Amino acid sequence: MTPATPIPPGRPRIWAVGISRLSRAFADLIPSYAAQADFRLVGKGYEAAASAIAREAREGRLDAVVAAGSNGAYLRQHVDVPVTLVKVTGFDVLSALATARRISPRVALVTHAATYPEVDEFAREFGLPIPSYTYLTEDDATVRVKALRQEGIEVVVGPGLVTELADRLGLTGVFLYSGQSVKLALEDAIEAARLRRIESSRREYVNTILAHLNEGVAAVDADGRIQSFNPAMERFLGTPAADAVGRKLQGLAPDLSLDSVMRTGAKELEAIHKLGDRMVVVNRIPILMEGSPAGAVLTIQDANAIQRVDRHLRRRAGARTTGVRYRLDDLAGESPAMRQLRELARRYAAVDSTVLISGESGTGKEVLAQGMHDASPRRAFPFVAINCAAFPEALLESELFGYEEGAFTGARRGGKAGLFESAHNGTLFLDEVGDMPPALQTRLLRVLQEKQVLPIGGVDAVPVNVRVIAATHRDLAALVRDGAFRQDLYYRLNILRIAMPPLRERKADLPELAELLYRRAQQRLGLPRPDSLPEAARSRLTAYGWPGNIRELENVVERIAVLLAGRALGEEALLRELRATVPELFGGEGMEAAPPAVGSARSGSYSLAGVARSSQAEHIRRVLDECGGDRAAACHLLGISPTTLWRRLKEAA
Repeated sequence: MTPATPIPPGRPRIWAVGISRLSRAFADLIPSYAAQADFRLVGKGYEAAASAIAREAREGRLDAVVAAGSNGAYLRQHVDVPVTLVKVTGFDVLSALATARRISPRVALVTHAATYPEVDEFAREFGLPIPSYTYLTEDDATVRVKALRQEGIEVVVGPGLVTELADRLGLTGVFLYSGQSVKLALEDAIEAARLRRIESSRREYVNTILAHLNEGVAAVDADGRIQSFNPAMERFLGTPAADAVGRKLQGLAPDLSLDSVMRTGAKELEAIHKLGDRMVVVNRIPILMEGSPAGAVLTIQDANAIQRVDRHLRRRAGARTTGVRYRLDDLAGESPAMRQLRELARRYAAVDSTVLISGESGTGKEVLAQGMHDASPRRAFPFVAINCAAFPEALLESELFGYEEGAFTGARRGGKAGLFESAHNGTLFLDEVGDMPPALQTRLLRVLQEKQVLPIGGVDAVPVNVRVIAATHRDLAALVRDGAFRQDLYYRLNILRIAMPPLRERKADLPELAELLYRRAQQRLGLPRPDSLPEAARSRLTAYGWPGNIRELENVVERIAVLLAGRALGEEALLRELRATVPELFGGEGMEAAPPAVGSARSGSYSLAGVARSSQAEHIRRVLDECGGDRAAACHLLGISPTTLWRRLKEAA
């Protein structure tokens, strides 16, 4: 990027370049424009004038030039500021010729570069012998005037250079330009200077912006020559702007050429290139004027800088916006098992190794996973969880690995990033990993080994930086022995292992947990002053076996909170209502042998709670038979979900 020329303060600065008569014409008219511009009369011509103009322009002290004839044409080709020419009109020519004819009938017209056909036609119509000639350089003009003198011409009409030559050679020179033409040229020069200042101001504004960008920017014209080159691009390509501007980008950096986008008119965005030892993101954008390429823009961004910005945005979003609701301190309980669990979890959180959490359903495996993520260096990045047993195989595959546009019927336009990509730099929690289909176990193993994921229908793998925490209620070692789970995946997951103790093994924590959950349940109900859990309920809770663990405890406590909300019950009334509302706490006391109707308060006699695991499958089948094979009715009577019923039957098969 070439440095912006400073804009001179105040009025535009204009040079009026002329010799002899043109200079006098300028001097006569310039005072009337003193309020609009600062004019300076310059009595130089050609190379001397061009050198002085270039020097002033470099210093930012010149906005425009006004000149005439061959001198003006020369300056237009050799200086970088606008040059306004004094234009000759047909009226100027006829007026000058009339003046010349009054002096002598032997008249000739000598003009710069072009003749005037209308003058020739006028001379023929009126029978006036007025020969006309042209010149390009000062030497041409000298030769021509000398020839005219030898031919007997007495009066020569032409620009200032020609009339001065005529006077020196003893002829009479008649100045071609009228006062009106000179006046119009001065006004055009003022307008050209004004427009140049506006353009310079805009260029300086844009260049100032480009100079402060960390993104490299280069612009080329239709020939591929660099017109703008900002400091960031200097750093990327190791070339100063002064050496780059005017060169073809193709020659400076062939791999970054813009020829293809100018040829096709199509953008090329987010291409990945390697410059030296770093990766960059390159955008190529054509500049179109009236539908045709007039140039193009190249931008370069440092890929590492993009990653840093992405990381910064994630950090600014805050840890609690990453899908985490729990910390390790939310794992309540002061039993030795829980203290040891939290201490082990904090040690595991500090490293990136894969963790396998084992434990029965409802023990809080996801709470532990979220707590470990929150205590880890990845806390500012996403925590993404998925239950591997909750999706059909095809849907689970697309959720985990994502897919490209058109990968299958119904695929979202533009494709979709999978959960591995969504969890980039964070943690992916795979719940119930033991229920993952074998085909997906293979794909999961590859992602864990290669640290990159291939979307469905894709050809390019996407690198991912994800810590995996897996959880299961099943005995994975037994599944490996039975061939139901890949041994190599098991070893890949089972690097750090942590077991969630069931509630029945931490009975010392039960009063504290029950009180905490009861208080939360009352808060959700909007009770102004939460009460303590009644002693009659607490004793029943302590004596119960809790096959459903914390999840079952939370559900039971919430039922009790709803039952007692705003009510004061005596002990007998309380026990009676508890027996009806949470019969599993009473082990089926006083229940009738006949199976009650679904929805009856006496359905607790069929509850799966308290039944030994070895006889649960038999108990489930008996209840299913009594319900005529109606699984929904059996689940209601057993107090379990359809998934648990299916799992219990599968384990016993």
